[in-house]
Amino acid sequence: MTAVTDQDHTDEHTDEMDHADPSPVEGGSEGTSGNRLPVEDAPDAKDAAEVGDPEDADDHARVPADTSGRTESKASADPASPANPSSPTDPEEATGSWDDGLIARRVNETTAAQQAAAVEIRASRAQAVHAAHHTAQVPAPLAYDGPLRSRLDALRELVGLSRTRLDSGTLAEAGRVLDEAAARRRLSGQHTVVAIAGATGSGKSQLFNSLAGVAISETGVRRPTTAAPIACSWSDGAATLIDRLGIPGRLRRRPLQSAEMEAQLRGLVLVDLPDHDSAAVAHREQVDRVLALVDAVIWVVDPEKYADAILHERYLRPMAGHAEVMFVVLNQIDRLPGEAADQVLDDLRRLLDEDGIALGEYGEPGATVLSLSALTGDGIPELREVLGQFVADRGAAARRISADVDAAAWRLRPVYATGRRTGLSEEARDEFAARLADSVG
Repeated sequence: MTAVTDQDHTDEHTDEMDHADPSPVEGGSEGTSGNRLPVEDAPDAKDAAEVGDPEDADDHARVPADTSGRTESKASADPASPANPSSPTDPEEATGSWDDGLIARRVNETTAAQQAAAVEIRASRAQAVHAAHHTAQVPAPLAYDGPLRSRLDALRELVGLSRTRLDSGTLAEAGRVLDEAAARRRLSGQHTVVAIAGATGSGKSQLFNSLAGVAISETGVRRPTTAAPIACSWSDGAATLIDRLGIPGRLRRRPLQSAEMEAQLRGLVLVDLPDHDSAAVAHREQVDRVLALVDAVIWVVDPEKYADAILHERYLRPMAGHAEVMFVVLNQIDRLPGEAADQVLDDLRRLLDEDGIALGEYGEPGATVLSLSALTGDGIPELREVLGQFVADRGAAARRISADVDAAAWRLRPVYATGRRTGLSEEARDEFAARLADSVG
């Protein structure tokens, strides 16, 4: 492409050089500037085909010859000129046939062809590097172990056999669990999506910013402050996971560039949610939608609302089976004097136990309960350390799906099983005996 363009450019100026004063030619290649190229000895079609594009042969053949104003080329006269591609013993140079207008053409065409080839090679290498980099950025998909796959297969078979016997509403939750399990399995297994949820004024956005090391989510006294979910990823390759949450690109951020923090929280995708008790219905709907898709959740409570009935009855109690993928954080302990923080924390544990949420204490599996202050930073390093270990384990997504299967199976149990013992009751036996007696007279 470049060589053809240079030749056409040279052809367009040939007629102008026939009538202009002898002057340097603009755009000449190295070693040929200052030489007026004669036009009457333009190469014929054969020469043009040998030198450049075959299509140029006809163009050169149509250039009119001009026998006036012929000027000797310095480049052709000087064998040592760098513009002369031929050696002094070249027969064409010895006979003076180089004064035919091909000097600049051949140099331009050679240089342009070399440049075009170099550009093409660089572009190919850049594409290869980009493809390799893109391949390296795509993380491996999530893998379920054998027991979880067997449970999912059994639930899928149960739903399939029951579609003609039960209404769609009864099977809706089980179908949703199967769909989300299949969708999550196709996405990254190297990342863990953790949502930060809490009530109005609990300080969840401030905690989100403290973990990120930079102000990302808006904080303030205005309520509600967080109107839409905001995502922050500590490593590349999580775009599809964030797409699944429905978070647009303008609400995706990166944390503070710190080698220590990135190494500690590598693989974490943190999502700041709107208030679950917001007066805006749309905000509550977003919370419920995202909570059904994330791998884990950090519940942020404050000393005033940690016992709020909405939190416990609508969220914590129904999600008791998800204790292994839950964190419960008592924020704003800087507002509590003396030992009051420990007392509130103990009371919070009591409420969680009443909700049926297992507490991960003494090495047992269950929810992690911590106290901190996002404002002063007290307790933030402990949360970051526990969260880093949780993400590095890379088992949160599978545990979340397993808990979802448990919940779906528990909801379907009353439909398929009865609490009564098998066999006929005494009343049914008596009725059967009476009707049998009547039938035999």
